[in-house]
Amino acid sequence: MKVYCGSTAGVKTLSYLKEKNYGLMLNPSSWKYSQNSAFPWQYWALDNGAYKSYTDGVDFDKTKFLKTIYEKLPKSKMSPDFIVVPDKVGAGIESLRFSLAWHSRLKYMKEYNWYLAVQDDMEFDDVRKVMADFDGIFVGGTVKWKVKTGEYWVKLAHKYNKPCHIGRVGTFKRVLWAKRIKADSIDSTNFVRNPNGFRPLESAKVQTMLEA
Repeated sequence: MKVYCGSTAGVKTLSYLKEKNYGLMLNPSSWKYSQNSAFPWQYWALDNGAYKSYTDGVDFDKTKFLKTIYEKLPKSKMSPDFIVVPDKVGAGIESLRFSLAWHSRLKYMKEYNWYLAVQDDMEFDDVRKVMADFDGIFVGGTVKWKVKTGEYWVKLAHKYNKPCHIGRVGTFKRVLWAKRIKADSIDSTNFVRNPNGFRPLESAKVQTMLEA
């Protein structure tokens, strides 16, 4: 299971990520790091910034997202593992329609993997019908909802031979849960924002090795 950490500029943390083979989850607002540093990224993915806009109480910044896609990405020395298609936090079917409209605009950039973000109250059948259009699933939404439905989203993605990523998995129990349901990757800003942020992740890794 791959691990993506929130963006960080600290040399010490970047060194730790390199040592542990962890990647970075960036968004258009946090794209400010050189890929020529002494601690090159192992791998990375690009979120669309909708969640940050949501927590900041502002509208989705489509201009910044498009600038990242069309101007910054072509100059990047390392392509992202995947990009999350723009979505609407907690908006269910409205978010799905929004993502489908954006995907029709982005799908011609076939050099990138485009993930559909699933949100609270999104119906399984609605997502199943459009699975062929996307390269993977990104499980967003509230923590309560994603824990309740996460295993199904993983199974749905795997049924179509596609990966499933789960966002905001930053606690010991949630990391164990994501591993148990066979999520392909996770991310959390908790790992790099808190002084002991990596402790839940490392403890969960030890626990799963012991159980194996």
